[in-house]
Amino acid sequence: MKVLTINSGKSYFKVGSRDVEPQDVSREDLLKILNDIYEAEEEISIPDTESLSDIRNPVEKEIVQQIIQKISDFSDNIDNIRDEVKGNFPEITKF
Repeated sequence: MKVLTINSGKSYFKVGSRDVEPQDVSREDLLKILNDIYEAEEEISIPDTESLSDIRNPVEKEIVQQIIQKISDFSDNIDNIRDEVKGNFPEITKF
C-alpha cells in the first residue's frame, strides 16, 4: 500500500481512491490513511528522505515530511497498537 506518490515534483497522499495534495489533507483524510494502515495486511510503502527531495516546493516538502514522519511512527508501532487494542477490547464470544 502506497501512502504517497510523487510525480513531476508534486506530491499526493493516497486517501482511499483519491489523490490529495498535502495542503488539502484534512483531519478526516489523515484518520482514513491511519485506519487503512491499521487494517492493511499488505506491506506499507513509506517514501524515504531521498524520494521526498524530488518535491520542488519547500513548504509542501516540509508538510509532507511532517506527515510522513507521523505515518512512519504509527506504522512502526502498528503491532504494539494492535496488541494493546486487543488487550483492552477482547473479542466477544457468542453462546
